[in-house]
Amino acid sequence: MERVIEMKKILIIDDEQEMLTSLNKLLSRNQEYDIRLIGDYHTAVSTVAKESFNLIITDLKMKEYSGIDILKAALENFPESKIIMISGYGTIETSVDAMRNGAFDFLEKPFTSIKLFDSVERALLNGYSGEDSKGGELSAEIPGLLYKSGKMKGVIGYVKKIAPGNMNVLITGESGTGKELIARAIHTLSRRNKNPFVPVNCGALPEHLFESELFGHERGAFTGAVKTKPGLLEFANQGTFFFDEIGDMSLSLQIKLLRMLEERKIRRIGASNEIEIDVRIIAATNKNLEKEVAEKRFREDLYYRLNTIRIDVPPLRERKDDVILLAKHFLADLCSREDKPVPIFSREAEAALQNYYWPGNVREVQNLIGRAYFLSSNGIVERNDLPIPASFEESEADSSILNPPYKEAKEKTLEKFEIEYLTYHLKKNKGNISRTADVCGLDRRSIHRLINKYNIIYQDEELSS
Repeated sequence: MERVIEMKKILIIDDEQEMLTSLNKLLSRNQEYDIRLIGDYHTAVSTVAKESFNLIITDLKMKEYSGIDILKAALENFPESKIIMISGYGTIETSVDAMRNGAFDFLEKPFTSIKLFDSVERALLNGYSGEDSKGGELSAEIPGLLYKSGKMKGVIGYVKKIAPGNMNVLITGESGTGKELIARAIHTLSRRNKNPFVPVNCGALPEHLFESELFGHERGAFTGAVKTKPGLLEFANQGTFFFDEIGDMSLSLQIKLLRMLEERKIRRIGASNEIEIDVRIIAATNKNLEKEVAEKRFREDLYYRLNTIRIDVPPLRERKDDVILLAKHFLADLCSREDKPVPIFSREAEAALQNYYWPGNVREVQNLIGRAYFLSSNGIVERNDLPIPASFEESEADSSILNPPYKEAKEKTLEKFEIEYLTYHLKKNKGNISRTADVCGLDRRSIHRLINKYNIIYQDEELSS
């Protein structure tokens, strides 16, 4: 039986005939490619606006016109198209601009045929979608990411576009929003996915230990260094390194990280020679790094190095469509591990979940559903099984909060909520920080940060009795 070939439509755009001919000659060797050539800007814009292509390869500069406009016109009408930009004027700024506007890859002239083939093959293999039967999206290529809301679809769409490149990425968002999952998704969808993904929490270790873990050390470099130990950055070579909570990194370590980013070399503690490394850096933070820079707690030059591509992960309260989906997913997962039938949520329980503010975001959903499961009976999770204080379900907002400008109103609302929420749980847990953190779905550091932020006075009653 004759095999039916599924042709891939490829459009090549360049105002230099020689480049069009060369690209066509190289790519037409593959009989599965249906190639069309266009040599002028206006025809290109008109064509991509009305016709879909699997892949578009376009020059960045064509006389007085920009290939970015072609990219925008194509993606506005056919967002599933993959676009490779090529240019003889390659700079970090132009490549970043292209990637931010949705380009799949950026090739700087001159480039080899091998590099071209690699980019084209990755682009044509990159498109996928995974929609589950419950109305949400759970992709096999991105383990753990479950979403339904338009905001998260936008985030994941952006992740798919920027993942295949090598640009540094900064992921921002509140605690518990899933920043590490996003980082792992970028690695999974990148050309580095056969190599290590190495995560490290910048606030988890004392500075002297963190430096040794990061860069490694030579035998005898310090007391206790009985043998040479490669650092985590060496282990991540050819892969992806994830700095979680980068805002907690000390200024002295920031200087060394900046040097590594600039020179792509590291030096173990106690060593005289440098080691070349090739890693993609992804950093995440729940802090406002612009504010940290302004207050001299974070280096401005390092901030700009890390902030090449930025992804803002929205808090759960801004993507309420995901709440019930996540709650049902966590409940089903728990029941599967316990080998028990999956209960259903009552209408009142679903309403409470939907209306809650979720300060701990997705992590808090998981913790809360775990407790609700063990409190439920008769195969139904009722409103009373959910440890959500009724006072924290949304009600009509105070006019004093609605009247100010948006940013001021948002800050007032958040401040009022955080104070009331934390005071309630500290009192309920008799001032025990560990228990309060567990119930709230936050870590101890976040609880202490909020206590200090609002000067909340509390007392651990168990310690004082």
